[in-house]
Amino acid sequence: MDREEQLFLHRLHDLSDACFQRGIPVYTDFLNLHEQTVFLSALPEFSHVRCYLDGGYETAERKIVCFLPVYGGFEEGPDREQLPIVPVRISSSAGKFTVPSTHRDYLGAVLNLGIERGKIGDIIVGDGFAYCLCTENMSDFLMEELKSVRRNPVACTRASFADLEENQSFTVITGSIASLRMDALLALLMKCSRSRASECLAEERVFLNGKLCVSQTAVPKTGDILSVRGVGKYIFDGVLTSTKKGRQMVQLKKYD
Repeated sequence: MDREEQLFLHRLHDLSDACFQRGIPVYTDFLNLHEQTVFLSALPEFSHVRCYLDGGYETAERKIVCFLPVYGGFEEGPDREQLPIVPVRISSSAGKFTVPSTHRDYLGAVLNLGIERGKIGDIIVGDGFAYCLCTENMSDFLMEELKSVRRNPVACTRASFADLEENQSFTVITGSIASLRMDALLALLMKCSRSRASECLAEERVFLNGKLCVSQTAVPKTGDILSVRGVGKYIFDGVLTSTKKGRQMVQLKKYD
């Protein structure tokens, strides 16, 4: 564990200790996949409190850690509506003249306001709009100050968590692989050789259900979330058919 990871864990311990000593819920900012992996690897160290990860919707990639007291009415876990996460809808007001914007465009516009990356969770992009998850203490500033994305004038309003699930869009990917193991699946998704896919695993760019995956032989299950840094995020839909030669036709949905 390097010094940066040690400092990160030290901050988590400070928050969990505050939760334990004061008997109140305490939350982190949004964590990326690597930070979540570091936290989960040290989970036994936080046995004095209850710990939950949540990003505002079921398949969120960036998540906050919720530290809750063991007693005092917090035994059932956090209610999402009570979390310090606010979904903000960013809508273009340019009508038919709206210039298509990507995830990078929305994220860049938000960060250009001076907002720290940890204050922003996932961004779900639609046609002429996007949903941006942010921490509660940053939501009013974001809604008041964000005026444009790319060349589009935008208006920001508070949304509901239900809106996030309803407005996700996917691209369906199907293909044939020799075996149902991670290097073969990555080779399909990245359109590369299995040796290059293995390098991607060794470079610690692959996460399965939010946990770092470095195993070439890991076998995903139907419904698993696969994230590859620099490539995309996918839901594994499982095996559709198998050929007589033993190849398997698989299907995944890529988050747009």
